[in-house]
Amino acid sequence: MEPVIKKFTVNLKSCKAFREQQQLLSNLEVQNQELSDYAHMVSHDLKSPLRSLDSLTTWLKEDYSDKLDESCNKSLDLIRSNVDKMDALINGILEYSTIGKNKVEVYDVDTNKLIEDISESLHVPSYFSITKGDLPIIKGDKYRLQQLFQNLISNALNYNDKEKGKIEIGYKEEEEFWQFYVKDNGKGIDEQYFDKIFNTFQKLESNLESTGIGLSIVKKIVDIYGGKIWLTSKLGEGTTFYFTLKKENHGEA
Repeated sequence: MEPVIKKFTVNLKSCKAFREQQQLLSNLEVQNQELSDYAHMVSHDLKSPLRSLDSLTTWLKEDYSDKLDESCNKSLDLIRSNVDKMDALINGILEYSTIGKNKVEVYDVDTNKLIEDISESLHVPSYFSITKGDLPIIKGDKYRLQQLFQNLISNALNYNDKEKGKIEIGYKEEEEFWQFYVKDNGKGIDEQYFDKIFNTFQKLESNLESTGIGLSIVKKIVDIYGGKIWLTSKLGEGTTFYFTLKKENHGEA
Protein backbone atom coordinates (compact mmCIF):
# COMPACT_ATOMS: atom_id res chain seq x y z
CA MET A 1 0.00 0.00 0.00
CA GLU A 2 2.89 2.38 0.69
CA PRO A 3 3.79 2.92 -3.03
CA VAL A 4 0.13 3.61 -3.81
CA ILE A 5 -0.13 6.12 -0.98
CA LYS A 6 3.06 7.86 -2.15
CA LYS A 7 1.77 8.04 -5.71
CA PHE A 8 -1.58 9.38 -4.52
CA THR A 9 0.20 12.00 -2.39
CA VAL A 10 2.38 13.10 -5.32
CA ASN A 11 -0.66 13.38 -7.61
CA LEU A 12 -2.55 15.33 -4.97
CA LYS A 13 0.32 17.77 -4.57
CA SER A 14 0.56 18.14 -8.36
CA CYS A 15 -3.15 18.93 -8.60
CA LYS A 16 -2.86 21.46 -5.79
CA ALA A 17 0.19 23.08 -7.43
CA PHE A 18 -1.65 23.23 -10.77
CA ARG A 19 -4.70 24.89 -9.18
CA GLU A 20 -2.45 27.41 -7.41
CA GLN A 21 -0.64 28.13 -10.67
CA GLN A 22 -3.93 28.66 -12.50
CA GLN A 23 -5.12 30.96 -9.74
CA LEU A 24 -1.89 32.99 -9.90
CA LEU A 25 -2.21 33.31 -13.68
CA SER A 26 -5.83 34.37 -13.34
CA ASN A 27 -4.93 36.98 -10.71
CA LEU A 28 -2.06 38.23 -12.87
CA GLU A 29 -4.38 38.62 -15.87
CA VAL A 30 -6.85 40.61 -13.78
CA GLN A 31 -4.07 42.82 -12.40
CA ASN A 32 -2.68 43.45 -15.90
CA GLN A 33 -6.12 44.45 -17.12
CA GLU A 34 -6.59 46.76 -14.14
CA LEU A 35 -3.18 48.38 -14.77
CA SER A 36 -4.03 48.86 -18.46
CA ASP A 37 -7.40 50.40 -17.61
CA TYR A 38 -5.76 52.61 -15.00
CA ALA A 39 -3.15 53.79 -17.52
CA HIS A 40 -5.90 54.75 -19.98
CA MET A 41 -7.91 56.54 -17.30
CA VAL A 42 -4.96 58.52 -15.95
CA SER A 43 -3.77 59.35 -19.46
CA HIS A 44 -7.19 60.67 -20.41
CA ASP A 45 -7.41 62.78 -17.25
CA LEU A 46 -3.93 64.23 -17.83
CA LYS A 47 -4.41 65.07 -21.49
CA SER A 48 -7.28 67.46 -20.83
CA PRO A 49 -5.31 69.96 -18.67
CA LEU A 50 -2.35 69.65 -21.04
CA ARG A 51 -4.53 70.71 -23.95
CA SER A 52 -5.76 73.63 -21.87
CA LEU A 53 -2.19 74.70 -21.06
CA ASP A 54 -1.18 74.48 -24.71
CA SER A 55 -4.18 76.53 -25.81
CA LEU A 56 -3.65 79.13 -23.06
CA THR A 57 0.01 79.72 -23.93
CA THR A 58 -0.89 79.97 -27.62
CA TRP A 59 -3.56 82.60 -26.91
CA LEU A 60 -1.19 84.58 -24.68
CA LYS A 61 1.47 84.72 -27.40
CA GLU A 62 -1.05 85.72 -30.04
CA ASP A 63 -3.13 88.23 -28.04
CA TYR A 64 -0.25 89.92 -26.24
CA SER A 65 2.52 89.61 -28.82
CA ASP A 66 3.14 93.37 -28.73
CA LYS A 67 3.36 93.45 -24.92
CA LEU A 68 5.44 90.41 -24.10
CA ASP A 69 9.19 90.87 -23.82
CA GLU A 70 11.81 88.29 -24.79
CA SER A 71 11.92 86.79 -21.31
CA CYS A 72 8.14 86.21 -21.27
CA ASN A 73 8.23 84.62 -24.72
CA LYS A 74 11.01 82.27 -23.64
CA SER A 75 9.02 81.28 -20.56
CA LEU A 76 5.92 80.54 -22.65
CA ASP A 77 8.01 78.54 -25.10
CA LEU A 78 9.45 76.55 -22.21
CA ILE A 79 5.94 75.80 -20.92
CA ARG A 80 4.85 74.60 -24.35
CA SER A 81 8.00 72.48 -24.69
CA ASN A 82 7.26 70.75 -21.38
CA VAL A 83 3.63 70.28 -22.37
CA ASP A 84 4.78 68.52 -25.55
CA LYS A 85 7.17 66.37 -23.52
CA MET A 86 4.40 65.39 -21.10
CA ASP A 87 2.08 64.57 -23.99
CA ALA A 88 4.77 62.34 -25.54
CA LEU A 89 5.27 60.64 -22.17
CA ILE A 90 1.55 59.92 -21.82
CA ASN A 91 1.39 58.52 -25.35
CA GLY A 92 4.41 56.35 -24.55
CA ILE A 93 2.73 54.95 -21.43
CA LEU A 94 -0.40 54.16 -23.44
CA GLU A 95 1.60 52.43 -26.16
CA TYR A 96 3.58 50.41 -23.63
CA SER A 97 0.46 49.33 -21.71
CA THR A 98 -1.36 48.14 -24.85
CA ILE A 99 1.48 46.30 -26.63
CA GLY A 100 0.89 42.57 -26.39
CA LYS A 101 -2.53 42.99 -24.82
CA ASN A 102 -4.24 41.51 -27.85
CA LYS A 103 -3.04 39.08 -30.48
CA VAL A 104 -2.87 40.58 -33.96
CA GLU A 105 -2.74 38.95 -37.37
CA VAL A 106 0.61 38.91 -39.14
CA TYR A 107 1.16 39.45 -42.84
CA ASP A 108 3.95 40.30 -45.28
CA VAL A 109 5.73 43.55 -44.36
CA ASP A 110 8.33 45.07 -46.67
CA THR A 111 10.97 46.38 -44.24
CA ASN A 112 12.60 48.38 -47.06
CA LYS A 113 9.39 50.39 -47.50
CA LEU A 114 8.91 50.54 -43.74
CA ILE A 115 12.31 52.20 -43.17
CA GLU A 116 11.72 54.62 -46.06
CA ASP A 117 8.37 55.67 -44.57
CA ILE A 118 9.91 56.13 -41.12
CA SER A 119 12.78 58.22 -42.53
CA GLU A 120 10.27 60.51 -44.26
CA SER A 121 8.09 60.91 -41.16
CA LEU A 122 10.94 61.70 -38.75
CA HIS A 123 12.74 65.03 -38.60
CA VAL A 124 16.16 63.95 -39.86
CA PRO A 125 18.73 66.80 -39.76
CA SER A 126 20.54 67.59 -43.01
CA TYR A 127 23.87 66.51 -41.51
CA PHE A 128 22.50 63.00 -40.84
CA SER A 129 22.62 60.09 -43.28
CA ILE A 130 20.49 56.95 -42.95
CA THR A 131 21.65 54.02 -45.05
CA LYS A 132 20.31 50.49 -45.33
CA GLY A 133 20.95 47.29 -47.18
CA ASP A 134 18.35 45.46 -49.24
CA LEU A 135 16.06 44.49 -46.37
CA PRO A 136 13.72 41.47 -46.45
CA ILE A 137 9.95 41.01 -46.54
CA ILE A 138 9.00 39.46 -43.21
CA LYS A 139 5.88 38.21 -41.46
CA GLY A 140 4.61 40.69 -38.89
CA ASP A 141 2.32 43.56 -38.00
CA LYS A 142 3.29 46.84 -39.68
CA TYR A 143 2.31 49.06 -36.73
CA ARG A 144 4.40 47.15 -34.19
CA LEU A 145 7.37 46.85 -36.53
CA GLN A 146 7.17 50.57 -37.23
CA GLN A 147 7.25 51.28 -33.48
CA LEU A 148 10.26 48.99 -33.15
CA PHE A 149 12.40 50.51 -35.90
CA GLN A 150 11.22 54.09 -35.31
CA ASN A 151 12.17 54.05 -31.64
CA LEU A 152 15.65 52.71 -32.42
CA ILE A 153 16.20 55.25 -35.21
CA SER A 154 14.87 58.11 -33.04
CA ASN A 155 17.20 57.01 -30.25
CA ALA A 156 20.15 57.13 -32.65
CA LEU A 157 19.13 60.61 -33.83
CA ASN A 158 18.66 62.03 -30.33
CA TYR A 159 21.94 60.77 -28.88
CA ASN A 160 24.45 61.80 -31.52
CA ASP A 161 27.05 64.51 -31.00
CA LYS A 162 28.90 64.20 -34.31
CA GLU A 163 29.05 66.84 -37.05
CA LYS A 164 28.03 64.16 -39.54
CA GLY A 165 25.63 61.69 -37.96
CA LYS A 166 25.33 58.23 -39.46
CA ILE A 167 22.75 55.49 -39.04
CA GLU A 168 23.12 52.13 -40.76
CA ILE A 169 20.39 49.47 -40.86
CA GLY A 170 21.01 45.91 -42.00
CA TYR A 171 20.20 42.27 -41.36
CA LYS A 172 21.24 38.68 -41.81
CA GLU A 173 19.01 35.66 -42.21
CA GLU A 174 19.16 32.79 -39.76
CA GLU A 175 17.31 29.48 -39.91
CA GLU A 176 14.50 30.45 -37.52
CA PHE A 177 15.07 34.20 -37.10
CA TRP A 178 15.70 37.43 -38.92
CA GLN A 179 18.56 39.28 -37.20
CA PHE A 180 18.51 43.06 -37.72
CA TYR A 181 20.86 45.76 -36.53
CA VAL A 182 20.66 49.55 -36.18
CA LYS A 183 24.11 51.10 -35.96
CA ASP A 184 25.05 54.72 -35.23
CA ASN A 185 28.21 56.79 -34.71
CA GLY A 186 26.84 58.67 -31.70
CA LYS A 187 27.87 59.17 -28.09
CA GLY A 188 27.95 55.50 -27.16
CA ILE A 189 26.71 53.82 -23.98
CA ASP A 190 28.72 52.67 -20.99
CA GLU A 191 28.57 48.88 -20.60
CA GLN A 192 27.16 49.15 -17.07
CA TYR A 193 23.92 50.50 -18.58
CA PHE A 194 23.44 47.85 -21.27
CA ASP A 195 20.61 46.12 -19.37
CA LYS A 196 19.21 49.13 -17.54
CA ILE A 197 18.34 51.10 -20.68
CA PHE A 198 15.54 48.65 -21.49
CA ASN A 199 13.79 49.42 -18.19
CA THR A 200 10.78 51.73 -18.30
CA PHE A 201 11.59 55.45 -17.74
CA GLN A 202 15.33 54.73 -17.69
CA LYS A 203 17.33 57.57 -19.27
CA LEU A 204 21.10 58.00 -19.27
CA GLU A 205 20.95 61.77 -19.48
CA SER A 206 18.47 64.63 -19.37
CA ASN A 207 17.20 64.93 -22.92
CA LEU A 208 13.99 66.82 -23.65
CA GLU A 209 13.42 64.65 -26.72
CA SER A 210 13.46 61.45 -24.68
CA THR A 211 10.63 59.99 -22.57
CA GLY A 212 12.54 56.98 -21.25
CA ILE A 213 9.96 54.57 -22.70
CA GLY A 214 11.19 54.05 -26.26
CA LEU A 215 13.61 51.20 -25.61
CA SER A 216 11.13 49.56 -23.21
CA ILE A 217 8.63 49.47 -26.07
CA VAL A 218 11.31 48.05 -28.38
CA LYS A 219 12.12 45.26 -25.90
CA LYS A 220 8.46 44.41 -25.41
CA ILE A 221 7.80 44.15 -29.17
CA VAL A 222 10.90 41.96 -29.68
CA ASP A 223 9.67 39.68 -26.87
CA ILE A 224 6.28 39.38 -28.57
CA TYR A 225 8.01 38.22 -31.75
CA GLY A 226 9.89 35.56 -29.80
CA GLY A 227 13.23 37.29 -30.28
CA LYS A 228 15.92 38.91 -28.18
CA ILE A 229 17.71 42.26 -28.22
CA TRP A 230 21.24 43.25 -27.23
CA LEU A 231 23.82 45.90 -28.03
CA THR A 232 27.49 46.66 -28.44
CA SER A 233 28.85 50.13 -27.85
CA LYS A 234 31.98 52.22 -27.35
CA LEU A 235 31.88 55.60 -25.67
CA GLY A 236 32.49 58.36 -28.16
CA GLU A 237 32.28 56.00 -31.14
CA GLY A 238 28.71 54.77 -31.34
CA THR A 239 26.24 51.99 -30.60
CA THR A 240 24.81 49.04 -32.48
CA PHE A 241 21.50 47.51 -31.42
CA TYR A 242 20.90 43.93 -32.58
CA PHE A 243 17.55 42.17 -32.38
CA THR A 244 16.00 38.99 -33.71
CA LEU A 245 12.45 38.37 -34.91
CA LYS A 246 11.09 34.86 -35.19
CA LYS A 247 10.17 33.96 -38.76
CA GLU A 248 7.15 31.79 -37.96
CA ASN A 249 4.42 33.37 -35.85
CA HIS A 250 1.63 30.96 -36.79
CA GLY A 251 -0.53 33.70 -38.26
CA GLU A 252 -0.52 35.98 -35.22
CA ALA A 253 1.77 37.82 -32.83
